[in-house]
Amino acid sequence: MRRRALLDKRQGSKISICFVMALFIFFFILFNQKTSHGAEVAAVCEEVYSGTETAKKVLILNSYHEGFSWTKEQNDSIIAEFQKRGSNVEVMNEFIDWKNYPYRENLEYLHEYYLYKYENKDIDIIITTDDIALNFALGHRKNIFSNAPIVFSGVNEGGAESITSGFDRLTGVMEVIDPTKTIETALKINPSLKNIYIVFDNSESGLSTGKIVMDKIEKVNPDLNLIPCNDMLYEDLIEQVKVLENDSIVYITTYFKDVIGRVIDTEYATNDISLNSSVPVYHLYDFGLNNGILGGSFLSGRVQGELASNLAMRVLQGENIDDIPVVVEDSMITVYDYEQLERFGIPRKLLPKDAEIINKPFSFYETYRGFVNGVIIAFAVLIAFVIALLGYIKRMRKMRSELSESHEELTQTYEELTASDEEIRKQYDEMLVINERIREGEEKLVYLAYHDSLTGIFNKHSLLEASKYIFTKEKGKVALFFIDIDNFKYVNDTMGHAFGDQLIIKVCARLSTLLNGNTSLYRHSGDEFIFILENISGIEEVEEFAQKLLNKFNLGFELQGSFVYVGISMGIAMYPDHGVRIEQLLEYADIAMYHAKDKGKKNYAVYDKIMKQNFVERVNIEKSLHGALDNNEFKVFYQPQFDTKTQKITGLEALLRWESPVLGNVSPLKFIKIAEDIHEIIPIGTWVLRQACSFLSKLRNMGYTDITISVNISIRQLLQVDFCEIVLSTLEEYNIEPEFKELEITESMLIKSFDTIAQSLEKLHSINVRIALDDFGMGYSSLNYLTHLPIDTLKIDKSFIDTIINPFKISLAGQIVKLGKSIGLSVVAEGVEYEEQAKYLEEYDCDKIQGFLYSRPIPGDEVIELLEKERREY
Repeated sequence: MRRRALLDKRQGSKISICFVMALFIFFFILFNQKTSHGAEVAAVCEEVYSGTETAKKVLILNSYHEGFSWTKEQNDSIIAEFQKRGSNVEVMNEFIDWKNYPYRENLEYLHEYYLYKYENKDIDIIITTDDIALNFALGHRKNIFSNAPIVFSGVNEGGAESITSGFDRLTGVMEVIDPTKTIETALKINPSLKNIYIVFDNSESGLSTGKIVMDKIEKVNPDLNLIPCNDMLYEDLIEQVKVLENDSIVYITTYFKDVIGRVIDTEYATNDISLNSSVPVYHLYDFGLNNGILGGSFLSGRVQGELASNLAMRVLQGENIDDIPVVVEDSMITVYDYEQLERFGIPRKLLPKDAEIINKPFSFYETYRGFVNGVIIAFAVLIAFVIALLGYIKRMRKMRSELSESHEELTQTYEELTASDEEIRKQYDEMLVINERIREGEEKLVYLAYHDSLTGIFNKHSLLEASKYIFTKEKGKVALFFIDIDNFKYVNDTMGHAFGDQLIIKVCARLSTLLNGNTSLYRHSGDEFIFILENISGIEEVEEFAQKLLNKFNLGFELQGSFVYVGISMGIAMYPDHGVRIEQLLEYADIAMYHAKDKGKKNYAVYDKIMKQNFVERVNIEKSLHGALDNNEFKVFYQPQFDTKTQKITGLEALLRWESPVLGNVSPLKFIKIAEDIHEIIPIGTWVLRQACSFLSKLRNMGYTDITISVNISIRQLLQVDFCEIVLSTLEEYNIEPEFKELEITESMLIKSFDTIAQSLEKLHSINVRIALDDFGMGYSSLNYLTHLPIDTLKIDKSFIDTIINPFKISLAGQIVKLGKSIGLSVVAEGVEYEEQAKYLEEYDCDKIQGFLYSRPIPGDEVIELLEKERREY
């Protein structure tokens, strides 16, 4: 009895101790809820006052006025991040106020003001918000802002690309405009949604933002009807949103002016539109919140500012700004207004899970969530302890009875435990096997992430990772070779993709024979490879290595029982001469590679700035060519051809001229080849043919019935299946006899597709259309063409005409005239500029003369004046 009483006493002591511990935990949780925030504040304060170094000078240059919410959020968050990190900085704030004063005079005034204010201040870094501030800073940082590095924010993809092109020592935060999440939510809320009214203005940023938004909405659902509102008066816009049907919503983007240029406060406009709208109103920017909009996924000025501030701090801490990539991560927040959700009867379950709800009515639980949860947890802990104590008492009583169980029962339990132990061991062995398979799978995934699945060599992802260690000062000069297999597309299309894959494997194996300790090889994509050569001494070593690469392809490849010969073209970019970032070096090497292909393939080219200028010029021409015909930017001029016997005009050559509103007058030598490459030459050539026939018809109606008109034809036109039908139908439409129409071809065209072109020319010649061989003498087999093709006219190239008056060269022009006459051809001399040349050609009985001596290419009206003058004189 004494022993049992002693046992009960010990149990009572244990229960008391557990109860005291439970109370201690309860009060600890409550106290921790109140003091944790204070500890965080103290830690931040300690960090802020710990710095003793000299303050860095930071200039924040804002595009808009100080009271504009978007600007204020960016500006405040930049400063707040500096304070939060305890950065020792001196912040200077400037506001360009472009929304209220969008004039050049404003920028000129600010230039003088900032020059006076900052010329002698050593600025360590510039942070710009939005487009105009970035543009201003880049234009004046050398003469005003100490040539400081620049971190930008609030600039969308298109603006960043156009403004920062060609500049270095800058990075920033891209304003990634993406309405996708908002529109997907709107469709979830209203599955019958059909019409979206996009509100934006006609400013440069407004049009850019509007276009990006509409393009991305089309990708979400191409069936949605997008109605831009940039062509509406503000009053009309308000009236429009009042009467919208339930299958519509309003989406506001950049809106500060209406169609007639009236400045409208964007927050006022947002509130006015929302109050009057019969349907939900969404917004792109978070400054639309609390102005009556339903909500959406917003671009956040606060997030933009925080990210920009973090980039700036990295630069101030010594990191090279050119090594910091532009941040393109999502800077959007998702927020919805409780009052508007109630207004339109929208349940919260239809909103994204991460959506924040504002303007909710007061809720004790929502307001004091942390405290309430703490109390609940504390009570739960106490209850758990009480239950545990009761369970403990119950188990103790049960254990007393179990101690008196028979030995047989204990033996049985032992046997069961032994069997269970064997089962656990078996499961453990199986788990080891599974873990080994998982490890092997992970290793395979890592390998595939960094290696090309076809060739087994490193891939583009591996190149980007390795570039962090290759392109460094310690490595010295490095050369990047951008290699492309010549004519691979032709081989792949004709022989099949399996054959093409085998060829790529063979090419890779041959390139790999040049690998050593200073080189590395990567498959970039398709038939493109990247070869890296490190620790180079100079350009001579690079060019010697390039020649080795070319020589590797002097021998063919044996594939599937046949021999294939392919070459390679290479573009070379040098670190650090041409760039320090891998993206720059790849871009420049790619440009150089295409330059090598233009030189005739099986070649290499080292990048220089002129190549990029030519590349940019080509891109601009190519972009402007699309739509040039529809915009009536082309004109046809005519250069007269004079008969050497009668001295009268008996022929005209139609010549295409392009006057671009963007590029100005563009030489045919520049745009014709590009038009052929992008297949625009076919509609342009057909248009020239029709213009020439129309003009010839006009001349015939005026009585000039003996004039022939010639038109230059491209190889792509001749290779059209229905080209002959197009020519014939055009002649019939304008009532032109075929013998008065002449088509000019060049020898270079014949080299590429002789048989196909010969068939088309024979068909045209059979209906009496005249054929002229232009630039005769500049090809490889001119005499062969004269004897095997239906040629009517021989046009002597200007280079032979120029030798007539050159005392240091023997002219063959006269012999070419004799040759043409001897086989019954009409001979025309092009590029005649001097009387001596004309007399020489007349002596050799040349039929026609064409050149600046008689007339430049002139518009049709001037041709008519020239013919009228000739008629009066004769």
